[in-house]
Amino acid sequence: MKKARSIKKPGVNIDMTPLVDVIMLLLTFFMLVATFKVESTESIEIKLPESAVTDTTKLPEKDIMTMTLTKNGDVFVDVDNFKVREKVFGDALGLGIFHPDSTGKSEYELTGLVMGKPIKRKMVVMNREQFEKALKELRLELKNQTGGKSDFRLVIKGDSESDYGMMEDLMEIFKTTRNTRFALVTDIRSAEPK
Repeated sequence: MKKARSIKKPGVNIDMTPLVDVIMLLLTFFMLVATFKVESTESIEIKLPESAVTDTTKLPEKDIMTMTLTKNGDVFVDVDNFKVREKVFGDALGLGIFHPDSTGKSEYELTGLVMGKPIKRKMVVMNREQFEKALKELRLELKNQTGGKSDFRLVIKGDSESDYGMMEDLMEIFKTTRNTRFALVTDIRSAEPK
């Protein structure tokens, strides 16, 4: 009987160079094309009012000015453009705060907290005149940076327990500062089982 010979199979050589080249090209492509949104807005937690009507209007992804109304009577102003924010509020992560009730102070001024939580962003406390001036400056600065091509879309998020008088004061300020178009954000009322 003959002894079985072990047959050596030739090794499979895969040239990885083209694969590495493709991976590097894809990585470079995604790094150049991707836009990263820095989580700069610490959430000011509010309970939005419910609405039965759903609006299909889609808000733009950039150039948004957000006003958050809290149940404590404070109005927070934020924009999504870092350069505009830095120019108007003095800090790229600055956040404007306005308390419409001139007889009282904001929760931040009294306790250093916002809705009972500490906030890391620089807070710019404003009175009514400073608030109106800031709204005008925010819009003007964005127009200067975009060559007049863009304007902020105003979005209002109000707590369901906030005072209606505060919204009335804001509407008067919007009229004065010529911010006539804005969107109100609500939660969609869930259908109740019958």
